[in-house]
Amino acid sequence: MRIFYIIITLTLLTLNSFGQKIDTYTIKYQINKPYCILNFMETVKTNGYYGPTLYSFFKNSDLSKNEELTNLVNQYQKLNINYSYEFPGYPKYRFMAKAKSSSDLIHTLSAKSNTLKEFKEITTGIIPFYQHQQLFEILEAVEPLYDDLIWEKYYPIAQQRLQDLEDYTAQINLEEKLTGFERIFESSWSKDIPVIFSFSVVPGDVVRLVPRPQGNVVFCGLLTESDDYSWYAGLLAHEFSHRAFAEKSLESHQQIERWFNNSKSPDRFMVNFMLNEVLGGAIGHKMKEDLAGAHKFSYGQSYVRDFDEAMYPLVVSYLNEGRKLDEYFIKQSIKIYGETFPDAHKEFQYLFQNYYLLSDTKDYPISRMIRKNIASPLMYEKNYPILNEQNIIQLKKYDFTRLIVISKNHINTFDFLRDHIPDLNRVEKLDYNSDFVLSFLDDAGKAYIIINLHSMENFTDALELLKSRKMIDSNNPVVHLNKDF
Repeated sequence: MRIFYIIITLTLLTLNSFGQKIDTYTIKYQINKPYCILNFMETVKTNGYYGPTLYSFFKNSDLSKNEELTNLVNQYQKLNINYSYEFPGYPKYRFMAKAKSSSDLIHTLSAKSNTLKEFKEITTGIIPFYQHQQLFEILEAVEPLYDDLIWEKYYPIAQQRLQDLEDYTAQINLEEKLTGFERIFESSWSKDIPVIFSFSVVPGDVVRLVPRPQGNVVFCGLLTESDDYSWYAGLLAHEFSHRAFAEKSLESHQQIERWFNNSKSPDRFMVNFMLNEVLGGAIGHKMKEDLAGAHKFSYGQSYVRDFDEAMYPLVVSYLNEGRKLDEYFIKQSIKIYGETFPDAHKEFQYLFQNYYLLSDTKDYPISRMIRKNIASPLMYEKNYPILNEQNIIQLKKYDFTRLIVISKNHINTFDFLRDHIPDLNRVEKLDYNSDFVLSFLDDAGKAYIIINLHSMENFTDALELLKSRKMIDSNNPVVHLNKDF
């Protein structure tokens, strides 16, 4: 008989240094088939966004040429299981606390099901019945294909890896360490709610990205060819920290927002935006250093990585002293950010980390070209067209870079923009018949980048120009495109 589901539970009570029992989180490790199949479909659908190793394995297999699977993936891509909603009252950058969706629920419940039949029963009613039925018709058809590619051969290996991971984390008292890390957050996540680490089976030896945790579930791929369990411990501490921070009370999230708002620094917006990620990164890094010694910070986004490293001593001091997040911590975070990135508010590579795009064309892949040529953004929003009062209002509300790309109706568009963006009137003469980049900071220190083109074929040249100039020059806000930059 096949074993499709495994849960390993660590003890709820451990002993402190005085031999007294202390209440800790319960940790459950598991590999279960419903989540593995769902994760496989998401991996193929997104060309490996959260699972490049699994996707590469799939692409190198005969299954990648299987017409039945291709049709099933096409059906899955067209299926809408993602209906979004928000919990009211949370500050705008507490995404993990407030932003929810039906897809989140479905993924969480996939990690709490033994079989597709059980998974289907407990998700009934989350999305419309006809979509729910389509989803499970697809997953049930995919199951035997997934069995042949991964489950039959690699599940037994992953199961042994899971046992080895359990042995390792029991040895290092991970449940007690997580409980200690939680104290900095003062989370509302009570100890009677277990921490579930749900793994998908990944043939290979590298994991680069993981899906964000949902509820009390942390997701990750379990590598069949890696025994670096200290890496997993650091990752699990990192992801647990995200959820512990998200599950602070609404009132405490609002208090943190007031502390940020008390600051007048223009850096407060980015620090607020990055706070959850940096806290998780620092805690995960401390876990790894405690287990394996000093090592380099390795986060993929350079600004997050460098800020994480700069913040590390402060976070560690709070952890060691058992302190909770407070106003001093927020003030110090903003100060450290300013010292780490003194020119960030002018540097184009930084400015494209978070941007709001207004454009008059939907046909050109503006965001993809920015990602390819300058920076991979942490967040961006986009809207069309430029000549719209509400779109301009949304642009001006944005806390980060305001990007406008103009490719037609140049005179009318600039007349409209001058009426709505008073700071633009500082630039008196513009040759609307030429291609140029205009960049400046408004009176509040917010960056505007306006790219004026007569052909979107020149957009890459505009990005190269920005990259070569590196930062906004207040004495030379307008730079014309040419081939000699």
